[in-house]
Amino acid sequence: MKLADKVAIVTGGGGAIGRAIALKLAAAGADIAVVDANAETAEQVAAEVRRLGRRGLAQTMDIRSYEAVTAGVNAIAETCGRLDIVVNSAGGSARSRMGRFESLDIEVFDWILDVNLRGPMYIIRAALPHLIQRNAGKIVNIASIVALGGKAGCVDYSAAKGGLLAASKSLAIEVGRYNINVNCVSPGLVQRPGQIPADEAAFAKRHSYLNRICTQDDIAEALLCLASPESDFITGQNVVVDGGRSLGLRGD
Repeated sequence: MKLADKVAIVTGGGGAIGRAIALKLAAAGADIAVVDANAETAEQVAAEVRRLGRRGLAQTMDIRSYEAVTAGVNAIAETCGRLDIVVNSAGGSARSRMGRFESLDIEVFDWILDVNLRGPMYIIRAALPHLIQRNAGKIVNIASIVALGGKAGCVDYSAAKGGLLAASKSLAIEVGRYNINVNCVSPGLVQRPGQIPADEAAFAKRHSYLNRICTQDDIAEALLCLASPESDFITGQNVVVDGGRSLGLRGD
């Protein structure tokens, strides 16, 4: 129970990776505020947290609105009495609307930057007064290996995640004096539930040098380390969790 009595905000907590992170932190003793745009999925994950014996709070929030973020984060801190850990897991690519930048719908570009860069920075900005007041805290942002190596059709996503990586380094310099650590986790390709390919072994070999598919739990384990006391002297860093894929990008 290395996180006993800590309070963590997990944005995107209703998604696959966010859920895994929320449950991993709860299993380590933290109370979890599950933040998501979808009220139903947020409550489902919060209920799972409560079944683990920890406090689970569902908070519906549009992270693209600074006013909504500020009100929501302040409400969480007031309800829980403190704030210790901030996890920015909300985000994602445009998926079916992805495309080459010269023909990309500018609305898609704006949305990608909103949810992957502006939203996480809003969350951090709203949370910082609470962390500074306690003179302690852990901020962990989910970035991506696409920000490191680039990928065609992902100019918008690369820009957003690259910005998050750069901002995290500068922020780590600024808030270190308050005993606040800021780090990133950059996943490679993470298999989504219900999307296991017919030839799983061949798929894994194309996308990882460890010949298996990255799971949500792989990401959650890395994040737990950065949210725990063991990482108290680690800040401004990016932990890549991709089975070695970024050593030589391969696959689609």
